[in-house]
Amino acid sequence: MLQTELGRVESVLMTLEQKRPEVAAHSRRVSAYSVRFASQFGFDPQEVETIRVGALLHDVGKLLIPNRILNKPGRPNAREWRELKIHPELGVEIAHRCGFDDDVCHIVLYHHERYDGSGYPDGLAKDQIDFKVRIVNVMDTLDALTSARDYRERLTFESARSLIVRGVGTQYCPWVVTGLMAMPPEMFAIPAPGGGAAEPHLEVPGFVPPIDQITQPWQSPTALCAC
Repeated sequence: MLQTELGRVESVLMTLEQKRPEVAAHSRRVSAYSVRFASQFGFDPQEVETIRVGALLHDVGKLLIPNRILNKPGRPNAREWRELKIHPELGVEIAHRCGFDDDVCHIVLYHHERYDGSGYPDGLAKDQIDFKVRIVNVMDTLDALTSARDYRERLTFESARSLIVRGVGTQYCPWVVTGLMAMPPEMFAIPAPGGGAAEPHLEVPGFVPPIDQITQPWQSPTALCAC
């Protein structure tokens, strides 16, 4: 990555850390999971870097969502949900203004699209959704399910994977879910500062795993199926 782009990424992440620390921690984990997946299953280094940056920025639009919605105990009501659903469009405006390329911006804008076309903001489906976006979509869900919310406890890694499998072909790309099921839980343990491993849902605010720690291929005998 060019030094100027690295600076832009860190500048945005610093703002997220200051104003939306939970969003920043979630974004870092989603990025780490997405990079490990992409590195395992044959994406080239430039695509992996696009996925890394796009996942780090995927929720940047939440900077512009009011605190009364993001910090509300319990689930948002219908009006609040309408406001929350515009965060991809707000995020892509920020990403464009910061000079990120179209591939990164597509991840930011489309990470809530669904495989069957029922997602938002544009209702894209199947081949209309880039594979890089599909990966971030699944890893975003994985981290959300394994993180605690005011209205529910966090799920175990295996329970989260089982729930994601139920959405194959509707919410999620079959190819990505097949890959997720082929990867052992150890691949989703983010290294903690100073050594050791963290649980997949453990928040490590302010820590970005070095790229060489999160791109080591995992030797799995299970081949992916095409979707």
